Order: sequence, then C-alpha cells, then structure tokens
Amino acid sequence: MRHPFAFVLSSLCLVLASPARAQDITFAFTDLKNCPRDTSMDKDAEEEGGDAPIICPGPGGGYTVTEYYSAYDIYRRISLKDDTSFDVSLRPTKEDCPVGSYGDKLEWRMKGGKPFAVIQRLTCHALNENGTGPGKRLASYLIVKGLKGYGSIDAVVNTKTKDANEKARSIADEGLRGR
Repeated sequence: MRHPFAFVLSSLCLVLASPARAQDITFAFTDLKNCPRDTSMDKDAEEEGGDAPIICPGPGGGYTVTEYYSAYDIYRRISLKDDTSFDVSLRPTKEDCPVGSYGDKLEWRMKGGKPFAVIQRLTCHALNENGTGPGKRLASYLIVKGLKGYGSIDAVVNTKTKDANEKARSIADEGLRGR
C-alpha cells in the first residue's frame, strides 16, 4: 500500500521542477573559506611577504571570485573567465572604506541558473593613527553589484537598515526585472 503522503511529495517535486519555476530568481552561496590559493603566484613575491590570492569559481563556472591582499587590507572582485575586460570590485570608494574585511560568504542572485548579481557583506574600518589599518570600525554594508549586462545594479545597503538582507536582495532582483 502506498503511503498517503507519497502523492503529495511526488506532486511537490513536480511543481518545484516545472519549467515555470526554473525561471524564478534563485540564489547560491560561495564560501571563500573553502577556496584554494593560487599557487602559481611568483615565488619572489611570496618570499617578500605577499599572500597568494584566493580564487573561487562561481556557480555555472563562468564567473570567478578573487580575494587578494595588500599589507593590511583585503579586496574582492568578480571576473568573467571568457571576458578579461569584465571586472567588478566588491568595495565602495577608498574614502568610504579605507580598510575592509569581508564576510566569508558571497551570495549569487540567479535567473534560469545564470548569475546576474552578487551580494557581499563588508565591514569598513578607519586607518590606525600611524596610517596603517584596520582601526576603528566605521560601518558594515551589503555591497550589491550587477554582473555582465546588469551594470545598473549597483548599491550599498548599511547592515543597520531594517531587513538589510531582504533590501539588498530586492535591489538586485528589481534590477533584473527592470530589463
């Protein structure tokens, strides 16, 4: 005898896998704690104290997240494997964020399984008195950036904003719908 919930579960699977649902906006995360360092870095630079950048593939394999370092700061950017002219920095201006520290996860907003925007948490710090960083915490933001073809998606949401995560997602998703 079939379990009474078997029909409900199989129906639910059909609804979730239907073509109409596949066109909805979805998301995925990249956890940069699990990404490898680029070991092809020049050995001389490494001996001088440079750290090899972290490079992570994005969903679908078209985009790459790179995290690289200066003496006291961290930067992240998104690039497109087949288009070396496409590069998105995940940072507001240096004046707004002299020294930054990123959250471990990057959120990809997707339509039809293809990324169109990213959301990244960033905490900004002032420089120390001696001009190096990080000093006093200034603010935390959610950086919302559009990917190739979605350059109009570009916002910074203060994490103290009520429902900041939902607001950042709404900004990204509205940029898609506005096309």
